Amino acid sequence: MIALALLSCKGKGGSGDSVENLQWAETDISELQMNPVDVFAKDWMALAAGSEASFNAMTISWGTLGELWNKPVVIVFVSPDRATKKFMDENKYFTVSSFPNAAKDALVYIGSKSYRDNPDKVADAGLHVEFSPLGNPLFKEAELSFECRKIYAEAFDPALLPEEVKPMYDKMAVHVMYIGEIVKVWEKR
Repeated sequence: MIALALLSCKGKGGSGDSVENLQWAETDISELQMNPVDVFAKDWMALAAGSEASFNAMTISWGTLGELWNKPVVIVFVSPDRATKKFMDENKYFTVSSFPNAAKDALVYIGSKSYRDNPDKVADAGLHVEFSPLGNPLFKEAELSFECRKIYAEAFDPALLPEEVKPMYDKMAVHVMYIGEIVKVWEKR
């Protein structure tokens, strides 16, 4: 296990105040004890992509953890209507983070506000962003973060969707599936 001390950034997503060193520990994914269905569907996660210069985050409840092509992966789904899609397409990495229940209001906020209308929505939600050694956004308030290298992206084919799902897409574009190889798992110390 490797311990990592990160400094919170100032500006977007940060409080602007000096913040103490934050401790993360690199964890082996095989040591995690979690229900992957609950962590997405019940607890929600935050998907983030970008750099210190510009990043965005959104709440997700659709996703999965598993293995593909002999790699541990996270699979997430992003609507083309979301500003986060641009960040996912333009960056090689993304993060998926879980939070304690106390952060639920912040997740509601970043999931209901658009970066297009408010680039400071993460900070306005009361979340503080810090960056991994690879330069990817993590959250001070998170308990666990998967740092992923994007290895595949593809939009759903509307013709192949199950009949009961098709009405969901009558008024919106189909989601894009992003598969990310998990390159680091960070747990709060």
